[in-house]
Amino acid sequence: MSMKLSANRWAQWLVYGDHYSLQLEDDGLLLESRHHRQYIPFSAWDGQLTVSRGLLWGTISLTGYNDEGDPLPFEVFGLPWHRAQQAGQTIYRSYQAYIARYQKRLALIRPSLLAEYDALVNTPAYVRLSQFRAAQQILVDKLEGEGIPASFLASLDEVMATTLAPVLRGDKQWLKTRNQQWQAMMLNQWQAWFDRIESSPLNDGQRAAVLTDESHTLVVAGPGSGKTSVLVARAAYLIESGQAKPEQLLLLAFGRDAAEELKTRIKTKTGHEVNVTTFHGFARQQLAEHQGQAPMISPLASDETAKAAWLTQTLAEQWQQPTTRKRWDKLHQQQILPLDDNAELTACAHDSRLHTWVWSRLSRVIQANTTKRALNDKLASFEEQTALKHELAVIWPLYQAYKQALKAENAVDFDGLITQATKLFQQRKFTTPIQFVMVDEYQDISPARLAMLEALCHGKADSETQLPRASLYAVGDDWQAIYRFAGADVSLTTEFAQRFGDSEICWLTTCYRYPSTLGKVAQQFIEQNPKQLSKQLDYARDKASAKTPKAIKVITDDKLEKSLASLAKKHAKAEQAVSVMLLGRTHAVCPDALESWQNAYPSLTLRYTTAHASKGQEAHYVFILGMDEGVFPAKPRSLSLDEALLGKNEEPIEHAEERRLFYVALTRAQKQVWLVHQKGHASPFVEELKGYL
Repeated sequence: MSMKLSANRWAQWLVYGDHYSLQLEDDGLLLESRHHRQYIPFSAWDGQLTVSRGLLWGTISLTGYNDEGDPLPFEVFGLPWHRAQQAGQTIYRSYQAYIARYQKRLALIRPSLLAEYDALVNTPAYVRLSQFRAAQQILVDKLEGEGIPASFLASLDEVMATTLAPVLRGDKQWLKTRNQQWQAMMLNQWQAWFDRIESSPLNDGQRAAVLTDESHTLVVAGPGSGKTSVLVARAAYLIESGQAKPEQLLLLAFGRDAAEELKTRIKTKTGHEVNVTTFHGFARQQLAEHQGQAPMISPLASDETAKAAWLTQTLAEQWQQPTTRKRWDKLHQQQILPLDDNAELTACAHDSRLHTWVWSRLSRVIQANTTKRALNDKLASFEEQTALKHELAVIWPLYQAYKQALKAENAVDFDGLITQATKLFQQRKFTTPIQFVMVDEYQDISPARLAMLEALCHGKADSETQLPRASLYAVGDDWQAIYRFAGADVSLTTEFAQRFGDSEICWLTTCYRYPSTLGKVAQQFIEQNPKQLSKQLDYARDKASAKTPKAIKVITDDKLEKSLASLAKKHAKAEQAVSVMLLGRTHAVCPDALESWQNAYPSLTLRYTTAHASKGQEAHYVFILGMDEGVFPAKPRSLSLDEALLGKNEEPIEHAEERRLFYVALTRAQKQVWLVHQKGHASPFVEELKGYL
């Protein structure tokens, strides 16, 4: 049915630029002005139309809607009054007939639309954003299959439009609420299980973290907040709730001991063997399984003696080439090499200090795994680029020799292992049962390890099985990220949500290790860095004991033995020895008298370790030694090649990494910490902490 109503020529001239013609089509209205035509489909209109009378002519006013649902008002001027009235009635009848036609179409798909919605709401699991989007797409496709835009649904069936609206518009808050309701049901249903799965009942934060199952989930866990319990409980819950078979789980830890502990605890709780391994162990496993044999690890990577012999021989060979020798001599003259000034270079090929210097730089170039030009480009952004490029010039031939040595052995190093596994996952030539990847100590992740994870977890569903790619469940604490020197990148944790759009962050905020008197000072210290994630911890030990002695004391090193003696006296009648950890920035501050102190104070168990090695450990009492200026925080050295290749440190605070290391040291203690420094040489960290005490 078609009908056209236009202003006469004179009226058209008077309404210059405005709409002066209206034509009724089968599915909408066509408006014309002198310069353009505007089509308003009935699906983008609500059926409301006003005919108003002027002195000479009538005007028809109506409102259309754009794709976003925003109103667009239109007016058609200069129309003959009586015909405008009739046109209004004809248009309205035509619109009603159109609505009736589409209501019939909607009735055909109504049951399947509601079934899709109900399936989403009643899925007996956490609904991920990817599943939510898939359901949204199915609803849109069903509607569009009948020619019904989602925005037109309210005109056809207001109740259904209201029901489906949160899914059709992708309302993330609705999804969050839906998931919270599901979690509340599970907390109720599994309450007794959560009470007994670990030695102590899991707290609310731990339970919520176990039940969170986004495509990318980060559990931010403060020191002593029970993150291992969450990993064990989550693995056990996935198996026992039937959401995963044991072979669909993969847990990755950074060290063999941590992997072994997790594996044993999961086996004890569930009776099932789960694949818990290190990143390198997993890479080797997968390469062996899908390429027929495990790559051989080069002795240069696994054997310190072999590495030292190779470095000695290769340096000696390099120095026989006049050009290369000149470059090395120049570095020696500039006192850049860690050698005695009067040492003859050719006699130093076996010097362990030189080996350490070379290896720190060479290993970074190996990690970078790129061209010399790309490395030089990276160095060009530093003021010290000339010196850095000189270092690269002597390291590059060693890198080439190293690659040649691996090739000759038909072997790989640990970085190569990760790179090969990443390529394997990117090629997707096989299906994997792995559906849930969990990572412990995620704050220590390096870009290469993350690339391997992304290759495993990202991309389309496996075409043969139609299973989605695995999810990533990461547990870590950006406040304890202390391995930048080993290639770890803390921003991969602090920018988790920006990196992975489909993500959820959970917080484990109850600390079981130490009282608030220690925790609040440590927190104030670490939060001076605005790039660290802000979290509000609470302290279970405060509830257990009303007595909270001063948790942090500052003493000079001549008072150290006296403090140990008084601690031993205090615990003389203790049934079990009291643990005391002595910590230092390096091994250099380990006290010579440690053994004799242990003999003198049998009620104490004394041990010395470095701040880095203390991570993950705890003791009743902690003494942090060498809190001297230039020792802790370590004195900034002139920029070296290995540091420059990590990229510029964009953190807006001095000593950002050293601050995190000090925070780790502080938070090893269950009861008290002593900061020990030389008289008159207190570290800036000590001075800062005094302001918080």
